[in-house]
Amino acid sequence: MHGQIRLKRIYDPAEDDDGLRVLCTAFWPRGVKKSAVDRWYRELGAPRELIRPYLDGKVPWTEFRDAMWAALHSPEAQKALAEIAAEIRNGRTVTLLTSVRDLSQTHLRIVADALQERLQDRGGSLAPRSSLW
Repeated sequence: MHGQIRLKRIYDPAEDDDGLRVLCTAFWPRGVKKSAVDRWYRELGAPRELIRPYLDGKVPWTEFRDAMWAALHSPEAQKALAEIAAEIRNGRTVTLLTSVRDLSQTHLRIVADALQERLQDRGGSLAPRSSLW
């Protein structure tokens, strides 16, 4: 049985059922102690050049989503996704963390989609973006 994938803000209190707490940001969030997370994967953070324009509303969600999906094809991101997927396959709950306030359209949703792809074992790599959206 697979574990679960959860999304949460790093500033929300840790809970016992969070499981493995994984920070997916390019930058360390202000005021957060290193002990608040189990792992930090910078390579699963939103592309640095898009973070501020997206948060400021200058880049639409579709463009941001496509750039994020492309970024998840890097070897570093693929390695991180494989490590997290292995934890989930072993029945562990994984909580993906970010500092972004609105979780409804955050890069964590795209990371979670990529993890679901891996868990469905479609050849071990990500499918083209068009197959998901």
